[in-house]
Amino acid sequence: MTGDGLRLTGPDGRNYVLGDPVDVFDGQTLIGRVQSVTLSPDGTEVLIENFMTVDFQGFRIGALPKLVLAEVVSFIAERNPSIHTIGIELSREIADFDGREALLAKARSEILQSIGAQDIRVTPKAAHFAVTGIWRYDSASVAALAAALQVQRDAYRAGKRAMPTTPRTRLGQLLRKKTS
Repeated sequence: MTGDGLRLTGPDGRNYVLGDPVDVFDGQTLIGRVQSVTLSPDGTEVLIENFMTVDFQGFRIGALPKLVLAEVVSFIAERNPSIHTIGIELSREIADFDGREALLAKARSEILQSIGAQDIRVTPKAAHFAVTGIWRYDSASVAALAAALQVQRDAYRAGKRAMPTTPRTRLGQLLRKKTS
């Protein structure tokens, strides 16, 4: 369980096991998923990538992706004391950003900076950019993550009040494709 009634679980609502995908629910509504969580052989590092969030009208570019990222990093760090380093890759193409890929890469870099990630790199990947960073469990990163969580939770609450009650079904479609 995390802030604002959000719940993070393993697939199908099961208890989370490190290495499984992470589902993020708001009540009973799936709002995001991290498809890939790869544990290092020594069990001290994970790589998280393949983030997906629901596509609420006008809300996608706002707080939701930032919130899901911050919640997942916090969830993994708090519940797994053996994890000292979380590698993050943000590289999914977003169709609405055709011609503005550099702007998306900049926004992703800023998101990683806001949670205390270091060694942030932007590298070309096909027709867009992959943005990677390393979040280390130390006092500065924990403080940055806590501050980012508060900001993103506040933004999510404000955005929820202003958005339509029904999310688009794009996440459901994406998730069905991945499991087929």
